[in-house]
Amino acid sequence: MDIDMSATRQQMLETAEHLNQQMTDGIPFTWETLEQALTSVTEQDDKGIHGWICYFAAFYQLTTGNQEGCLHYLDESVRCLLGTDQEHHVARVYNMIGIVAHMQNNLSLAMEQYDKALDYTEKYDDKMVHSIVLSNMSDAYYLIGAYERAVQCHAECIREFEQADDNSTYSRINFRKMLAEYGCCLLHLHMDDEAEKVLCKLEETGQSKEVIRETRLGVNVFLAYLAERNGDRKKAEEHVRTAVMALEDMTQVSSEYDSIQNLLQYVEKIGKTEQIEEVLNCLEPKAAIEQNKSLLLQLLSLRMRYCSSRMTPEEFKQSADTFFHLKDSWELTENSQVMYMMELRKRLQAAEEEQKEQERKRNRLLYQADHDELTGLYNKRSLNRYLEDVFEDCLLNEKELGILFLDIDHFKQLNDRYGHGRGDEGICAVADTLKKCFPEDYVARYGGDEFLVVMTGRDREYAEEHARQLCMGIRECEIPNEDSSVEPWLTISVGGVCAIPKEPNRVWDFLSAADKTLYDQKNEQKGKVRFYVGEGQYL
Repeated sequence: MDIDMSATRQQMLETAEHLNQQMTDGIPFTWETLEQALTSVTEQDDKGIHGWICYFAAFYQLTTGNQEGCLHYLDESVRCLLGTDQEHHVARVYNMIGIVAHMQNNLSLAMEQYDKALDYTEKYDDKMVHSIVLSNMSDAYYLIGAYERAVQCHAECIREFEQADDNSTYSRINFRKMLAEYGCCLLHLHMDDEAEKVLCKLEETGQSKEVIRETRLGVNVFLAYLAERNGDRKKAEEHVRTAVMALEDMTQVSSEYDSIQNLLQYVEKIGKTEQIEEVLNCLEPKAAIEQNKSLLLQLLSLRMRYCSSRMTPEEFKQSADTFFHLKDSWELTENSQVMYMMELRKRLQAAEEEQKEQERKRNRLLYQADHDELTGLYNKRSLNRYLEDVFEDCLLNEKELGILFLDIDHFKQLNDRYGHGRGDEGICAVADTLKKCFPEDYVARYGGDEFLVVMTGRDREYAEEHARQLCMGIRECEIPNEDSSVEPWLTISVGGVCAIPKEPNRVWDFLSAADKTLYDQKNEQKGKVRFYVGEGQYL
């Protein structure tokens, strides 16, 4: 039965990994493929893998201009991914939520989601997604005119991309788009020499026809800015025409939001009516098909501002009527989208809090399973596992293994005379002193009033010196124990062993040697330290 379940889960993973590879290779999804994947891997089958597949469904919805559908699947994706072995994909989901908020011009919410994405990339050391998120953050900074911050983000993620050395089509396309955005930022800051270096990088990375085709828009907008800066207006116009041709070849333009804004900003800055009209004539029908009201409003505003001299009064009136009708409709849609995003934000925060609480509970249970409730030291269960591992390490690497066995002298008399509360106080005093004397060693409560210290790579001199410091530290606590035969204060006795393990010794031989040494010392004189001298009985 276990084998069948494992095989089924492997098939589910292969389904998700196939979709991931398809995205990486830049191969468009079909909804039929995604629907089949969502049906074959349900939340009940495997919550984490289902959440990962929801991310691909969200990506499809975004690329087809359906932001509402995209957010629906992103919501489901986060909810399913959190707390599973697929949680590392959450960074990509938060990044996409940021992109949607970015496209809606809700840059503060976008930044919040990008920050969350960065938290998860750092948690799981996902350098590639970290670079992508930084690139999106830099785009947001660019849009609000924070060019220096944008340049800092771009420079960092370009370094990370180059270090990752990922030659997949998807990564190379992202890299070239990022370079183009970076170049525009540099030109805005008049860092022309750095912009020329970006040009060299673009030339080096433009080896694949597919990569060049997919990055024509952003790259040519940057080249237009660069040519304009160099005083070559004719060359700049050629690059604008090439950018328009790239737009004409696109089936949808929403995903190229930043490059489009750069292009519009450029043609508006130049103020050449023919050029502005050429860009608007290309973009308006595509924005209308995608029902991208925000972009349509921007385009209509530019047309009325710069192209009115080419319009008849009737055409101008029609454009104005369309603008105000669209504006009213957009404001309703925008309010609805903002409300949806806020609700989504609340749901995601609730899911995160629930996951954190579950993680806190798990950590608490794990801690309780391995630690003594009264003292906070490791317990016997944890000790046994640790001893086996550390013994094998010392045996293989010929390292010294030191073990101290100790208990409280006349502990029964302490409890009988002062009550169990005083006994607990004595146990805690020993535990606290152990932590101070052996801060880097393994300390456990073995049971009752017995404790154990495990040291690796320590010599006998270290072990004896610290054992005596421990005895002195316990005396200095001055916890009364008037029925003790040693002195009227709480004291302990210590038996120790320190040697390099050799075959056929096992860890229990070391424990027995330390325990017998403690027993012999207590019979002779309590409150002292004695070490096993290697008579051969145990080691």
